[in-house]
Amino acid sequence: MKTTEIELRRPLIIPVFIPQEGCRHRCVYCDQPTITGASQASWSPDSIREHVRSYLGNCGRYPVQVAFYGGSFTLLPEARQRLFLGSVQEFLKQGLVHSLRLSTRPDAIEASNLRFLQNMGVKTIELGAQSLSDSVLKAAARGHSSRDVCEATLKVQQYGFETGLQLMPGLPGDSRETFLRTVDKSIALSPGFVRLYPTVVLSSTPLEHLYRRGRYRPLSLKQAVAWCKEAKQRFASAGIPVIRTGLQPTVTLEQPGRIVAGPYHPAFGQLVHSSIWSDRISPVLKKASIQSQRLVIHASPYQLADIRGHRNGNIKRWMTELKLTSLETVGCSQTGGGEFRVTTP
Repeated sequence: MKTTEIELRRPLIIPVFIPQEGCRHRCVYCDQPTITGASQASWSPDSIREHVRSYLGNCGRYPVQVAFYGGSFTLLPEARQRLFLGSVQEFLKQGLVHSLRLSTRPDAIEASNLRFLQNMGVKTIELGAQSLSDSVLKAAARGHSSRDVCEATLKVQQYGFETGLQLMPGLPGDSRETFLRTVDKSIALSPGFVRLYPTVVLSSTPLEHLYRRGRYRPLSLKQAVAWCKEAKQRFASAGIPVIRTGLQPTVTLEQPGRIVAGPYHPAFGQLVHSSIWSDRISPVLKKASIQSQRLVIHASPYQLADIRGHRNGNIKRWMTELKLTSLETVGCSQTGGGEFRVTTP
């Protein structure tokens, strides 16, 4: 499938951030206002509708979803849930918004609430699983078990919701082997999509105290890229898209001192994609360089940036390692997503 076809199927997300609303646990890593770049918002029906309207002028041909992120939505009082969901019903009726999305905890899924969410136009539920290792979940003070994740995923699917899992490689007690077991267990649950958020140490969190005391060692950037690359490849083989890799850069997140340690990079997703492309293209370039020191990589225009790498990192490395005199990348609209070829000029 071509990248353009994939992009057209993805909804335009209109985010409504409700940082830590409904949350009853303080996970060791969590500071939602910093992660989302949003402080506790005093949302009213009018402010939500104004917020949605500000996005709708640029929605193009995409299906549109309003998404409630940053809290445990299904743990909110029902009146609060109705305020949020009811505020956008007019957009659903007009066809300007196609469905709603929310995130919540795996141990906050009840059949009665799922029926309510269906009636209010919710299509997608993202579960903050973080890990499917009970020891890792305990060390992160998640307050739920891996069994809760499995049961919640199955229940949400039984009610016909699109289901997403959010995973956090590198939590306390995690290892490459433990994380990849989480990946394999996640694949067995057949989610509609996955997000990967490598753990970073934020200021004023319990995880910072563990880090300062030498009781927690975050992943290096190189380790995080390698773990996420392996995860993405396993999910891809199972036909499960990873729709986000790495924290979304925000002004708040990138303020000095907010990130204490860990594998944060504003282009983390590109680092992972570029590493995957490097593994695929390097052997072909090496073989072709025997015949010529001037080479051209042809691929979909949408994938050239990832092939070249962050700040042309792949190009520079290939040029040096293979002693090339020139290496061009050329967009080819006839080339499908994931395909490439190497030629001489």
